[in-house]
Amino acid sequence: MATSLSEIFDLFMLRVTDYRLNHLFDSSEEDFENYLTGFLEFAIADFDICDQDLNYDSATKTFSDTLTRENKTILATLMMKYWLEKLVNDITQMNLHITDRDFRVASESMNLREKVTYLNTVKETCSQMLLDYAYKHNDWEGWLDQDFYGG
Repeated sequence: MATSLSEIFDLFMLRVTDYRLNHLFDSSEEDFENYLTGFLEFAIADFDICDQDLNYDSATKTFSDTLTRENKTILATLMMKYWLEKLVNDITQMNLHITDRDFRVASESMNLREKVTYLNTVKETCSQMLLDYAYKHNDWEGWLDQDFYGG
């Protein structure tokens, strides 16, 4: 049975807390899935070393293959990276609505700095996941024969 996009979206939502995404899901599940599909597209592009076919049918909202748990987790984590990048780039996120101007500016700066720090941590996690995946799924027998390029 092919993997549905909603399985990846569910894993993604377990990793993030965003009341706006929850509200979007409550108001329109179709709009929610369309919105998250953008993040999934970026994740699929990053996961070019996947050993499974990551093409999906947009009508049935299912992948061609039944994805492994590892591949689903990597896709969800990569989606999180792009979601965080959007948060960091979203200038309106800096409006914390605190009354004292000096405190507000300092709070906005701290908020942005913490988001950037967390984004960098997630980027490192994604890089490490992809590196571990590449090592795990490499054809090491060819390397023993000094065939480094699989030719």
